[in-house]
Amino acid sequence: MPAARTAEQSAQRDDRTALLVSTGGVLGLLAVGAALVVSNAYQYAPAGVGGGSFGSGLAANAIWVLGMLAVLRGSRVAATRSIWEMVFGIAVAAMYAAVARVVAQSGFHVYAVAITSTQLVELTAGFVAGFAGGMAGAGAMVSQRRLRTGSEAGAAAKVRIELALRALEDEEIRVRREVAEGLHGSLQQRLVLIVARLDRAIESFESGFGTDADVVALKEVRAQIEDVREGDVRETSRMLYPESLEIGMVPAVRSLLARMPPDIATRMVVSDDVRSLDDPVSPQLTQSERLLAVRVVEEAVTNALRHGGAHSLRVSIELDVDCLAVAVVDDGSGFDAPTAGPRSGTKRLQERLLLIGGRLNVSSVPGEGTRVEARVPISIMYDA
Repeated sequence: MPAARTAEQSAQRDDRTALLVSTGGVLGLLAVGAALVVSNAYQYAPAGVGGGSFGSGLAANAIWVLGMLAVLRGSRVAATRSIWEMVFGIAVAAMYAAVARVVAQSGFHVYAVAITSTQLVELTAGFVAGFAGGMAGAGAMVSQRRLRTGSEAGAAAKVRIELALRALEDEEIRVRREVAEGLHGSLQQRLVLIVARLDRAIESFESGFGTDADVVALKEVRAQIEDVREGDVRETSRMLYPESLEIGMVPAVRSLLARMPPDIATRMVVSDDVRSLDDPVSPQLTQSERLLAVRVVEEAVTNALRHGGAHSLRVSIELDVDCLAVAVVDDGSGFDAPTAGPRSGTKRLQERLLLIGGRLNVSSVPGEGTRVEARVPISIMYDA
C-alpha cells in the first residue's frame, strides 16, 4: 500500500498539475493555429519549397508541446519559489521543445527542401511560443499558490479562533465551578458555624442572661443569615454552575424545572438521540455545550416567569443535524418582539451562540406567549 502523501507533496503535485495543464492548453491552441497557418501558406509557395500537409505540421507541433511538458515535468519549475529559477527552467524547456519541433518538421517533411533560414525562424518561433506558454502556465501556478496560501491562512486563523474560544469556555467553566463550590462549600459552612454560635447565644439569653428583646433580635439575625444561606448563596451557586450539570444536561434542566413553583405546569421532551449524546456513562457533549443549553432554558424560563407571568412551560431538546435544537414555549402575556428588542441576558446568549456558529431566536405575540428557540453546535458532530 503506497504511503500517504504529505501536505507539502500534495501541494507540489497540485502546482505541477496547474503548470502542465495551463501550459499545455496554451501551447495546444498555438500548435493547431500554427499548423493551419503553415499548411495554408505553403499552398501558395513556389514549387519545391513547401510540401507539408496540415497533419504533418500538427504532428510536429504535437511533439513540440509534449516535449515542452515532459521537460517541465522533470524540472524544478513546479517546486521552486525563485522567479529566476522558474524563468530559467522554462527557457531550457522551451529550447529543448523548439529543437524537437524543428527535427520533427524535417522528419515529417513539413518542408520539401532544407531551408536553413526557415528552420532558424521556426526554431526561434518555437522557443518564443514555448517560453510564452510556459510563463502563462507558471502564472497560473503562482496564482493557485497564492489562493492556497490565503485559504490555508484563513483556515489556520479559524482554527486558532476556535481553540481560543474553547479555551475561554473551559476557563469559564473552571472558574464557575470553583466559585460555585466556594459559595456552596466554604461560605455556606461559615454561615452554618455563625448560625450555630448564634443558637448558643440565644440559649444563653433564654437562660436569663439577656432581655427578651435581645433574644428576639438574635433570632431575627439568625433567620436572616439562614435566608442568605438557603436562598442567596445557594441560588448564586446555581446561577454560576447549574445543579446536576456534572451528571448531564438533561438532569440539570430537570433539576431547574423541579424548582418551579407548584402552580407552574412544566413539561420536558427530550429525543432519544439527545439522551444518547448526554448519557452520563459515556457523555459526548462537552461541559460548555451542556452549560450553554441549560443557560438557554434558564433564561427563557426566568423571563417567562418574571416578565410574562406564565403558568405553563414546555421545554424540548432535540438533535438537528450537528446542533442541539432547544425550544422553550410559555403561555405568558408575551410582548411585541419587533419593538421590544432583546433583553440583556438574551442578548448575551445570542452573542455567545453566534461566536460558535449557533443562533437564538425569540418570537412572541402579545397575549399569546413566547417561544425561544436556540441551536447549540455540537463539536463531536462537526469534528467527525
